[in-house]
Amino acid sequence: MAAGIFAAVHIFDLLFPGVIAVWNERLNDQLLRLKTSRPEFRPAYDDAIVHVDLNNTSLRALRDYHPGRSHHARVIRNLGQMKVAVQLYDFIFAGTTNDQSDWDIMEATRQAGNVLTGMAFRLTADSDRRQPVAEDPEIRAYLEKSKWTIRAAEADRNLYFGIDPLVTLVGIAEQSRGTGFLTLTPDPDGVIRRIPLIARYKDGYFPSFVLKAVCEFLKVSADRIVLNPGMIILQDAERPDAPGRKDIVIPVDDRGCMRINFVGPWGAMKHYNFSDIYFASDDPERLELWEDELSGKLVLVSDISTGSADMGQVPIDELFPLSGVHANSVHTILSGGFFQEVSKIKTTLIEILLLIAVTALSFHRSVLVFSLATVGLSGVFFASAGFSLLSANLLIPVVRPLLILFMGWSGLLMLNAVEEARARARTEKAKEIAERELEIGRKIQIGFLPARLPVPSGWEIAAHFQPALQVSGDFYDVFELAGGRYLGIVIADVCDHGVGSALFMALTRSLIRAFALQSADRLGADSTDPSGWSRLLALDTVRQTNAYIADNHGDAGMFATLFLGILDPATGSLTYVNAGHEPPLFLRSGHPAAYLKATGLAVGALPDASYRTESIGLEPGNCLILYTDGVTDADDSAGVHFSKQRLVSLVLEDAAGAQGLVDNIIAALAAHVGKGSPADDVTLLAIRKIPAITAG
Repeated sequence: MAAGIFAAVHIFDLLFPGVIAVWNERLNDQLLRLKTSRPEFRPAYDDAIVHVDLNNTSLRALRDYHPGRSHHARVIRNLGQMKVAVQLYDFIFAGTTNDQSDWDIMEATRQAGNVLTGMAFRLTADSDRRQPVAEDPEIRAYLEKSKWTIRAAEADRNLYFGIDPLVTLVGIAEQSRGTGFLTLTPDPDGVIRRIPLIARYKDGYFPSFVLKAVCEFLKVSADRIVLNPGMIILQDAERPDAPGRKDIVIPVDDRGCMRINFVGPWGAMKHYNFSDIYFASDDPERLELWEDELSGKLVLVSDISTGSADMGQVPIDELFPLSGVHANSVHTILSGGFFQEVSKIKTTLIEILLLIAVTALSFHRSVLVFSLATVGLSGVFFASAGFSLLSANLLIPVVRPLLILFMGWSGLLMLNAVEEARARARTEKAKEIAERELEIGRKIQIGFLPARLPVPSGWEIAAHFQPALQVSGDFYDVFELAGGRYLGIVIADVCDHGVGSALFMALTRSLIRAFALQSADRLGADSTDPSGWSRLLALDTVRQTNAYIADNHGDAGMFATLFLGILDPATGSLTYVNAGHEPPLFLRSGHPAAYLKATGLAVGALPDASYRTESIGLEPGNCLILYTDGVTDADDSAGVHFSKQRLVSLVLEDAAGAQGLVDNIIAALAAHVGKGSPADDVTLLAIRKIPAITAG
């Protein structure tokens, strides 16, 4: 059994690669949040790298909300006078602006002699080297000249290929110390945990912005970079602020990506305002103070002003400036705070040891002792893995070993459950009986829906109903009032799902019909004020329904959102009460879609709830779409809602009749949901007044 469980989990991991890995990463993310929030675990900050932020404060100080290259040129000159080690510009100066500002920044870059700028690749795993390259001959020539030739030792076969480059203006790039690609590659769940440090480009290599920055800071040329399986080695690295030289070994995966050890939230590193650096040269004494502060530092300049900063999700924050990702990556290398990941062989050994332990525990006669011991074993393992990450940056996979452990525990428990087979058989039989009863209930419930819709001359009415389960809490109804002079139009959605909702649906539907017909008889149909008659009828019906449910079934905590409309087919006047229901769409040619918003609370919510009526007039060609939230909230495989906007776009684009509208919406909904079934009941009702030319 232990071998079967071990094999099953590994087969699942092979058939669905990345699923368990993502679970494991998200668990690690929680530990990393703890690590960066607790001083005793937080990585020590190496202030060799600092930020200069072009933020909102700087824009106000500059009195220019669109600083140009001349502003950057002055900052470059000032940072050069402050004797910073390397200036990093975490954006791309692409294309030309004007001759003066372009010349100004090129000249400032040349004089400073320590500027790095960004570029971008589209990274692909495709090994076909005939991928598109830069169209501009000047850019092609620059990239060809600046690519690296390094010792790879056959470790580059899985590296990303860089294609479709976007490069800083060549004139600026040539005056700088070089460029590095800023491109990031999030994990499958969209979280940035790793950063690619190097990529293949044609027959050479190109460094990332981070690796290029580190090499410039540590004075490591391309000929002293070695790419071995699982590591990049920077030979004879020399820090400006420390004596001696040493090799730096950067652990990477087979794609050349390094796991980032985040120092903490965005404010954990040192930050300075762009405007302070810009104005520093106005005062020689201030410039000297800045030199004392920044001399020998690696300074990263980035735009984080409102609307300008790219944001990404990292393990410790869902909204993190991407310049912070690059800064934390540089910091990881300079501080040596690398994560070490346990190898696949060692992980497999851990899984086998846990399975042996849980098998030994299963010999205890007490199920309680066996279960508690298994929980204790899993707790010790999880705590050990967590402490290893927090204190030693050692990443031990947790999810798959724990999955194997608990599957082994449950499998062994199942052996003992064989003795209960007879009781389980009785349970299965009871389940079959319950399912048959549910099927009978479904058929009865379908009988509550109108078998035939009363459609007055000159009108079209179409409906669709699809329960998520065997029984539903949704319903719709169209029935005649006052001898056919008026139509009652109802759509409702009872809270919750299942049998309780189905019973409540039957009650609510019956109450609406009964109270509507009763009120219509009491009010009479010969009123000289049809709109007043409709208003009183709608209000009476909804109020009586609400009062009955709240008074007699309030303890059940059930309620229903409800839309009740009284339609006069002769005039097209519709008087309605929307008791907390999804607002129907009112479509008129030449007008944007209007929503018939709520005019009161859901029925049954409060015994003394107040309601009001509203009225609209349907002209020839106008259409009313009523629906439940099962339509708009239906999810696709990625969890994206179908949405009201999608529904509106469908009905606005569609000029078909009522039945065509319903069919097209249901078809679009089915395509959105895919092979799965909607998680909620789907109910749709379309009412359209036929245009005069069509009606004739």
